[in-house]
Amino acid sequence: MLLSKILRSVDHPYITGKGGRKANNGKGSMQGLTIKSLKHHVALQPLFAIIGAGMIFVAAYIGRLASKTTDVNWTKNKDPSGPMSYYEGRQFQFISPSGTDYSKFVGVRPKYDE
Repeated sequence: MLLSKILRSVDHPYITGKGGRKANNGKGSMQGLTIKSLKHHVALQPLFAIIGAGMIFVAAYIGRLASKTTDVNWTKNKDPSGPMSYYEGRQFQFISPSGTDYSKFVGVRPKYDE
């Protein structure tokens, strides 16, 4: 009963009528959200470019984190040390300021699965 009251209230003039919420909050009512108004408001153009570049950078970095780090395991291996053996002797950090060659450290760490 309460749900049907809520669904019927959407048809109320307060929402859909002249000067209602739907007309005031529509896609074309806010300045800068259409190409025509964005060309008119030149000060919003760099803002949209910077925000868009930031969103692309964040998406690329999240994709890299999901595919390259040791925190995410994409294989269905039952052995918990199995996926980590892939990184044996490899650098998995994005930047290594010390310039360490990780291929020399293959036998240094202890083997817990033996």
